[in-house]
Amino acid sequence: MEGPAGWDERRGPWGAPRRRRGREAVKRLVGRALAARRRPNDPGRGVGVLAYHATESDRSDPWWVDFEGQMTLLEDLGYVVVPLLEAVRRVREGSPVQAPTLAITFDDGWSNNLRVAYPALARRGWSSTVFVTSSFLGRAPFFRPEELRSLADLGVEVGNHTHAHPDLTRLSPQAIAAELAECDRILSDLAGRRPRTFCYPFGLYSPAVRRAVEAYGFDAACTGRVGFNTPGSDVFLLRRVTIEPGEGPTELRWRLAGGYDFLDRKQAWMDAER
Repeated sequence: MEGPAGWDERRGPWGAPRRRRGREAVKRLVGRALAARRRPNDPGRGVGVLAYHATESDRSDPWWVDFEGQMTLLEDLGYVVVPLLEAVRRVREGSPVQAPTLAITFDDGWSNNLRVAYPALARRGWSSTVFVTSSFLGRAPFFRPEELRSLADLGVEVGNHTHAHPDLTRLSPQAIAAELAECDRILSDLAGRRPRTFCYPFGLYSPAVRRAVEAYGFDAACTGRVGFNTPGSDVFLLRRVTIEPGEGPTELRWRLAGGYDFLDRKQAWMDAER
């Protein structure tokens, strides 16, 4: 996705997700081949963090995903779904993972999460975390302020996703702090408590951005890096398994097995000082 330019009341500031058919076809072929060699529920991979954006149930919508089918797959594979902060504790603790374990997160605060995702999670007794961009509140297709207030009753923890969703790697330390603080102020007022976790907009970070986020006082932060989190890894650079529009249980199985982990090689540049 590119940064906000216009605004679509059904699709937000980015419009419909871009699909490059040739590149997508190659990625699927490689992902399927690599996943075929591995188990999709191997505890040895560490702790997973699923990442969703919109969870539209209408198959004609470009943001559609088969959320219910994917949750059923997690049940069938025997996954233990824990709150994000519990996943963070297990990663930080550094003990070997005994059972396939993951947390479930959502980015931006799409209102269709309330219709589709959260009820499916509540039926299973699973909690989740949503990273809210505070300037999106009250603008379709994102949460209304009163909806944000109801999330705690649904077992949904609210995390900070900045105020305006900028690429933080392009901002000064002062501007980064302002983005975090403004989002913190708005979400704390609406949700009744300060967010404890953070997600880098677009999944992008740099060592300087990572240090600023930790210094601000969060407990952990999620990136766009691909894969699971091994015991003892950096909880301010949590990797995630990001679900893309149009995907269902088959694609999730490939992702859980590490079929798309090869994509992480292109993201290692974010760790370089600059």
